[in-house]
Amino acid sequence: MNRDRPEVIDQRLVKALAHPLRIKILEILTERVASPNRLSGELDAGLSHVAYHTRALDECGCLELVDTAKRRGATEHFYKAAPRSFIGDRIWRRVPRSLLGGVSGATLQSFMDRAVAALEAGTIDRREDTVLYWMPVRLDEQGWNETTATMEAAVDRVLAIQTESRERLASRKDQGAISAIVGVAGFETPGSREEMV
Repeated sequence: MNRDRPEVIDQRLVKALAHPLRIKILEILTERVASPNRLSGELDAGLSHVAYHTRALDECGCLELVDTAKRRGATEHFYKAAPRSFIGDRIWRRVPRSLLGGVSGATLQSFMDRAVAALEAGTIDRREDTVLYWMPVRLDEQGWNETTATMEAAVDRVLAIQTESRERLASRKDQGAISAIVGVAGFETPGSREEMV
């Protein structure tokens, strides 16, 4: 997605958000490569329905075609999410304000679903170095700007680390891969501006 043309980004993202199944497809393809055929089984949705929404995401620039394979006289297409198209990325903040609540809600719901699943599976505490911070802070405007810039830099670094990891894992045929969620959040709490007066 072209980050230099926000009006194009807005239209693509609005189209991408047009159906909740698209968000689910995008979430899965952020983690791994899959075809509409495989997605339909996982999402318990019809193949034609999933293929339609996968094509819509592809046309919006949210997906990358990774591979194709011949299956029973047809061509199966395998996709992954394009860089920066995962739900919650700062680029999603550029959608029209009327859709921001839906984007934020989908982001939080997805994060909570995965956190609860990891908690129930016992994987959230499996590693000694699991990071789970939650801290209320009191900032001025400059502090807010510095904090968000720090978090955005951390996200950029994590994405670079993921790219490096993918290259190493590819040479080892994914042996030793660790599936993880990295979440970053910073938001203004209700009543905070009144309290600062």
